Amino acid sequence: MKLAWKCPFLCNIHAAFQTQLHAFIVMEYASGGSLQDLLNNRGYLDMDSVLYYAAEMVCGLQFLHSEGIIHRDFKPENILFSSKGHIKIADFGLAAENVFGNKTISGSIGTLHNMAPEMVQCHIYNSAVDWWAFGIVLCKMATGRSPFYEGRKAEKCIHFILNCQPSYSEQLSTELQDLLEKLLKKKPYKRLGFKGDIRRHQFFKSINWIEAESQKLKPPFQPEPQPNPDVSIPASALEVLNIDTASTYSYSLQDFTYLSPSWKT
Repeated sequence: MKLAWKCPFLCNIHAAFQTQLHAFIVMEYASGGSLQDLLNNRGYLDMDSVLYYAAEMVCGLQFLHSEGIIHRDFKPENILFSSKGHIKIADFGLAAENVFGNKTISGSIGTLHNMAPEMVQCHIYNSAVDWWAFGIVLCKMATGRSPFYEGRKAEKCIHFILNCQPSYSEQLSTELQDLLEKLLKKKPYKRLGFKGDIRRHQFFKSINWIEAESQKLKPPFQPEPQPNPDVSIPASALEVLNIDTASTYSYSLQDFTYLSPSWKT
């Protein structure tokens, strides 16, 4: 996995290292909380906010896919906000790499309620699964709910994903409903994002994509400043890493595949 992204809408990986028993990823800190936190507080978002965040998500997902990376767990909990209010796609623990062109992979992993039909059925798939998940997130932003069953019964959830058409609120605009229908196609090769140019959809007609990519569009809200996180390594982590605190970490880290210069003494 890349240690530094060229895309501002992704949480950078500051360090990645492993021992024989454990693997560790240190991610960029996003101080503005998550999209799920925002939805918990507000229920759903106004259309201007939905449009803004959706455009930034499109930029982030398209960059990932251009690099051959499928996120595979795209959901509100994994969409964070920077201190300036821009989105940051996070948590690449389930991401798949080197999936370019017509290449496909397999593996039913992620969050069931956001899984595309082909992943639920354990079929081979490609980046189209992220566009399905994006459709679920988009609907949650606009209405506060998923277009499918949201309960805890896995069998019922799978039934709705595979056999039922999505259910939308009457409050949605014609453009947004059309976009959702194109994103939530059961057949992945028909899904917008994987097929066609999603940026040209009427829902995004007011978006200046050059300004969106360079983060020149003004965010809908400014997150409240959060206190600086405690970045000290807790004792439990030291035990896992087998670090001798008396040695100021200088020797126990020598077997890691990557070590940030700031950790060296």
